[in-house]
Amino acid sequence: MQEAVLLRTAKESLSQQNDFASATSQNRNDWIVFAVIVSILWSVPLSLGGFYLYLGLAVAIYAISALGLQTMVGLAGQLSLGHAAFMGIGAYTSVLLQKTLGLPFLVTLAAAGLTAAAAGLLMAQLIRLSGVYFKIATFGFGIVVHQILSNWTALTGGTAGVRGIPVISMIGFQVETRTGLFVCEALTLTLIYGLLVRLSHGKIGRAFRAIGQNEAAARSVGIPVARYRMIVITLGCAIAGIAGAYLPHLMRFLSPESFTWYESLTCLIMITVGGLGSLPGAIIGAAVLIVAPEYLRDFAQYKMLAFGVLLVASMILLPKGIAGAGAALSRSKRNHAR
Repeated sequence: MQEAVLLRTAKESLSQQNDFASATSQNRNDWIVFAVIVSILWSVPLSLGGFYLYLGLAVAIYAISALGLQTMVGLAGQLSLGHAAFMGIGAYTSVLLQKTLGLPFLVTLAAAGLTAAAAGLLMAQLIRLSGVYFKIATFGFGIVVHQILSNWTALTGGTAGVRGIPVISMIGFQVETRTGLFVCEALTLTLIYGLLVRLSHGKIGRAFRAIGQNEAAARSVGIPVARYRMIVITLGCAIAGIAGAYLPHLMRFLSPESFTWYESLTCLIMITVGGLGSLPGAIIGAAVLIVAPEYLRDFAQYKMLAFGVLLVASMILLPKGIAGAGAALSRSKRNHAR
């Protein structure tokens, strides 16, 4: 009897060690892949400049937003069909605070994240709806936000939009060039990615994954499912708000049409093509969905058709996305080398 207990204890200890080793390996792999992606993201736009720098700016913004959606959907299984609405909330919050109060960008950037987080917390109250009803409700929430941005003309300018976007001012200097803006975006992307890597491999991240895999099982082991669902939705929306704060400075114009259901769908396709549950996959997906259409301008009228085909093809041929396929290929090569 004692030998059986000792054997079971030894097995449990070995299992915990293997889990820890696996988590450590995954953490390391996330950082290695991210280092490769960021090296490309930094070097190509900065070295080539011009149009490529513009693409790099757009990729960085949508990569930040996609990381927020990946946290919600890929990590915790909380599908949102109104993600672009929170980018819009962050964009308008930041720009209006800069224009009306003259606040520095770092302050308005934080305000953008907090305002989007508050809106996300409001949407999170919809978790009382289960299954498909919650997903439809998030779509409706996105439409409501878009209508507010379009019709509250006294505050947002309505469909005419906001012109005269202020120059980014922070820590005593102004960011007046695309290169400076790109550096700010890349630093923000790196910081958010690092925080999410730490979170996803910690206690909270494990709770998110448990909820994403099976809510009933997570609840049975004592995880406060409702609380964690609200936390992950609020966090994902806050990150989208931060991404949105940069968008007007790239476009030099702010309009509600930048935050429709179409942009929400695009963000969802980004994390699916890149790889659900993969933080590097969110960045890869953003790069693919931003860069590819620029080289297919002659077929612009078929853009949504191309996105649909890409989504279906990735689900069939690459069910774990580009990042998942790359990881599988890397493991195969290591096993073959051994």
